[in-house]
Amino acid sequence: MNSGFNFRSLSAKLSIVLILAGSMNRVYAQPKVRWMKFEDAYAATQKNPRKIFVDIYADWCRWCKVLDRDTFSDTGVIRILNEHYYPVKLDSESKEMHTVGNNKFSSPELAATLAAVKPNEGLGLPTMVIISEEIQLCEVIQGFRKPDFLKERLSFFAFNKNAAQSPKKASVKWMKFEDAVEASRKEPRKIFVDIYADWCGWCKVLDRDTFSDSVVASILNGQYYPVKLDAESKEMQTLPDGRKISSTELAANLATSKPGERYGLPAMVILNEKAIVLTRISGAQKPDFMTPALLFFSKNHYLEKSWETYSQEYLQQQAKQHK
Repeated sequence: MNSGFNFRSLSAKLSIVLILAGSMNRVYAQPKVRWMKFEDAYAATQKNPRKIFVDIYADWCRWCKVLDRDTFSDTGVIRILNEHYYPVKLDSESKEMHTVGNNKFSSPELAATLAAVKPNEGLGLPTMVIISEEIQLCEVIQGFRKPDFLKERLSFFAFNKNAAQSPKKASVKWMKFEDAVEASRKEPRKIFVDIYADWCGWCKVLDRDTFSDSVVASILNGQYYPVKLDAESKEMQTLPDGRKISSTELAANLATSKPGERYGLPAMVILNEKAIVLTRISGAQKPDFMTPALLFFSKNHYLEKSWETYSQEYLQQQAKQHK
């Protein structure tokens, strides 16, 4: 009996095994998220609208790596991101510059803008952001999240067309600055100016959460002439004395007390009936602040008492009504 190995037969069997193994690896190869740059996702959604998902990370962030390893490797997460979103990886500390529309951002600036981080406020990592097809902020998700949580949030926004829009109880009847000035000449009211820019994440939060509030909208519509002013528009504006200046110049004149002084967005300005600045309010203030602030000036309480006194009286009055 021949007890020797048949090397030719063994070699053939091994070849078949290797071929099958290679085929199986190709069939069952782990899919991956097709990450892209934000500017490419922005351009893509202009042509074929989809929501944008942004994973903001840094090389030193340990939980960012855990997110990559445990969550972005999940086949369900991968499928939803690849099929229903334009998924973006954004290094929050990169020196890379990004051109989005007519605006240029450094990577840290873009990360802060997308995550709607206030000036001088730190950005925690990891941070994930979901942006609507209209480049409106849908949701900011902070910290490490497991696959099941992320699949639920991704599915919610992907399959709910109205999920990006908080239901508005009311809307402000915005007008142009010159129209507000002219209207105040005929029927004196104070003028409220909301200074914004398209790239400003907190401006969008202010629109979504504060100017949609029924009480805030009612006060602005009934007791003010409310103005929307794009700080980066090239549109010319007419001043009360008849002079014409650009929207950018008007925004700077209203938002600052000194020529050349820098200001942040969003910026709100309240003018008296003669279009003279009474006060400036910065940041995405909530309705519970804006309501008494608007009443403080529209009802002329500012002529009789300090803001500190009035705000305390207002809070006490609200507490009594809710007892």
